[in-house]
Amino acid sequence: MYTSTMIKKLLRVTKVAVENIYFEDNNKGEICIIKVRPHIRETNRCPLCGRISPKYDSPNKLRRWRSLDWGTHRVYIESTAPRVSCKNHGVIVARVPWARHDSDYTRDFEQTIGWCSLHMTATDISEYYRIKWHTVGAIVKRVYDEIEASKPQSRFDNLVKIGIDETSYKKGHKYMTVVVNHETGALIWAKKGHGKEILTNFFEELTKEQRESIKLVSADGAGWIADCVKDFCPNAERCLDPFHVVQWANNALDEVRKNVVRDAKTDVAKGVTVQGGKKNRKSH
Repeated sequence: MYTSTMIKKLLRVTKVAVENIYFEDNNKGEICIIKVRPHIRETNRCPLCGRISPKYDSPNKLRRWRSLDWGTHRVYIESTAPRVSCKNHGVIVARVPWARHDSDYTRDFEQTIGWCSLHMTATDISEYYRIKWHTVGAIVKRVYDEIEASKPQSRFDNLVKIGIDETSYKKGHKYMTVVVNHETGALIWAKKGHGKEILTNFFEELTKEQRESIKLVSADGAGWIADCVKDFCPNAERCLDPFHVVQWANNALDEVRKNVVRDAKTDVAKGVTVQGGKKNRKSH
């Protein structure tokens, strides 16, 4: 296998030619630089619409995109970044096969960060991959936007059993409303705030057919959830979710325990003893 082919397989990039590979020392330690150029058919394309556009300039300055590490070495793809004049989007940096528009990271790197964000905190990700904390959120947003654009509204198709709840985040009693698909376990909708007005936004995003496919809705005892379900999914059966049922049972049991302890302390203070299920007051 030729070296350039092996490098492209390790980078998981196609439609490029590898021109050089070298190492460089900087303030972050030794890094690996892989210089590439796109195939001729991939040059001078708008990154937003993919249209071949006239070249606007030809900068000599090289640009770098961070890729996944090779062992302990940071890896960067290096190439020129000319601008094109798109008829629809104006002057803009030309598309490259290995990265999303307006990003300093390769697609492979961003896909990995997006997956890790489902299982790790942003702080852990930034520390492990040696990137800034706020960069994690920007990368996740780009990955999310691309997925949404490729599969518009598909997460709302074939909904049968959904769960609705509000949850707190950060501090200061800030809440957000979330909707999950019970059959897949996936989060399908979330928005800051809670109440009937917020939940109405979710149902309004669904088509008539998508709302009619919903048969079961689990939620807590909030009246505004019941009202929304009645308005938009009148044929759906509403049920209490197990989490809140267990929570309410535990709360009720805790209240009984508190009452028993309170009564017992009162009886002790009054000198009352219990024998055979009957209370007897001690004589002095």
